[in-house]
Amino acid sequence: MPLEDKGYSEVMERGAPFFWMDGILATGLVEVTSDISRTQNGGFWAAAITFEGERTFARFSNVKRNQPFPEAPKWVRLKSIWKSSLDRVQYYNYVEEIRRRVSAGDVYQANACRVLSTPFNGASLDSLFVDLLKENHAPYATFLRLPQIEIASATPELFLRRDARNILTSPIKGTLDYTSTDLFGVKDQSENIMIVDLMRNDLSRICETGSVEVSDFLRIEHHPGIRHLVSDIRGTLRDNVSWDELLTALLPAGSVSGAPKHSALEIIKRNEPVDRGVYCGVIGWIEGDQSLLGLAIRTFWARERTIYFGTGAGITWPSDPHLEWRETELKANRLVGIAGGIDEEGWQYGEGIFETLLMEAGKPIFLDRHLDRAERSGKELSIEIPSRESIRTAIGYLARFPTARLRLSFGSQFSLSIGAYVRNPTPLKIEIVDQQLVAGKGVHKSFPYWHNLDILRSARFEGYDEILLINDKGVVGEGATCNYLFRIRGAWFTPPLSSGVLPGIMREIALEMGLAAEREITHLDLDDVQSMVAISSLRIATPVATLGERKLDVGLESELIFEALWSEAQSDSVG
Repeated sequence: MPLEDKGYSEVMERGAPFFWMDGILATGLVEVTSDISRTQNGGFWAAAITFEGERTFARFSNVKRNQPFPEAPKWVRLKSIWKSSLDRVQYYNYVEEIRRRVSAGDVYQANACRVLSTPFNGASLDSLFVDLLKENHAPYATFLRLPQIEIASATPELFLRRDARNILTSPIKGTLDYTSTDLFGVKDQSENIMIVDLMRNDLSRICETGSVEVSDFLRIEHHPGIRHLVSDIRGTLRDNVSWDELLTALLPAGSVSGAPKHSALEIIKRNEPVDRGVYCGVIGWIEGDQSLLGLAIRTFWARERTIYFGTGAGITWPSDPHLEWRETELKANRLVGIAGGIDEEGWQYGEGIFETLLMEAGKPIFLDRHLDRAERSGKELSIEIPSRESIRTAIGYLARFPTARLRLSFGSQFSLSIGAYVRNPTPLKIEIVDQQLVAGKGVHKSFPYWHNLDILRSARFEGYDEILLINDKGVVGEGATCNYLFRIRGAWFTPPLSSGVLPGIMREIALEMGLAAEREITHLDLDDVQSMVAISSLRIATPVATLGERKLDVGLESELIFEALWSEAQSDSVG
């Protein structure tokens, strides 16, 4: 029997099953089945099908349109760690496996995915969905609550719109960060073209001959924090095609499997250690010969006190494993940031500011200076910074290491992480990187900090320890994780903030102590650099042995700079 319709707010309070999508609110659950033939008996059915093909259809008796999503309690942001079904190295290996299979001619493209999960207290995802609607508008956002599962989807991708015999699918392939000035390249376009060809083939199995057409090709869609390449494929169903035939022909969706589909699915099954489940399946509604089904990407689901989120990337021969990993992070970062929590490397999801400190014997060095900087940035960026007393209390709960790296993150919430740290005094080898100076949001030490870290990763692959970033005007700046002091014609200098460098704490102290003066340094000045020291709150001061191809002096003055800064740090640690 259907649940009595007591009003939407009471439905929410009672935790009763319901469905919402694009203003359609369905309550009064009548039945749940895996048999799609039941939809032929009429009525409104919510549909959820996993990537592996598990089908769930739920009939509701009370359906109203043009309804806002019901009110829900305020979402309490998660503070737990999200575990990934594949770690970074495993994902790199997965990408390389696909590239090998492409080279062998077994597959043209495959979607490599991983599933994030974290403990969940059992509260409803309806509260999270309210925040998703506010902070991450998605054209096919859908919520479904059934007795055994809840799904909160912010998907931007249309899997199937059906109006009688007319059907439309709009696969997404190609992703760029909205802040990127890059254009969609050959890799993104080729991905989309391959999937368009696959979907045309799938539709041709159930559509009238000659009716399948690409009505819009490689258009750019803008979504919160991201840009996508999208194409539309339309067709006219043959007479008497059943829902079962239609879904069997089209699932799993080509944009989240690959081409050829059977080869891609074999690679996916062998390399992904857990089922994707709801992720990369479909969610939406069916009513007679009408339907709207979104592809379940950018989707959370909860069951058995665990919340899940999937993320992935399309892999072709030109794919770089690290850049594909970054794409999975980009797709997860904004959405998981709304839910809350941190990744396994201690970074908070979403956007905000952070401070990295050295801890000695359980005491953070120069904590007050770091919090001064965080509070200045927080005020300007409207980010709440907790009281210093509460921050000190939180730090006090952390495990003790003889020496440790502490990261404080301030975004949608406050989080902190700690890990063992050993300072390496070996002189550094620095790569010069032109036209890549990016110092966060103005003078703010902001996350995600991917750009500089990715450049550093490339440099380390080439045998360097750090980088020296130079802007498009030839002005010298900072490293990926440090400021620099330069000895030029017997005097020590550091670039001013106007050069785009971050206001590092050790840089500030070095200036106060008179160890260096501010001066703009250009690319041409680098030929006159005699010595160089990298400074940061973690490394304190480390001499540079090689700048590009030039050998530098590593002598007494560099050692004296370290001794002076280290002495100041020790004074703070016991003060």
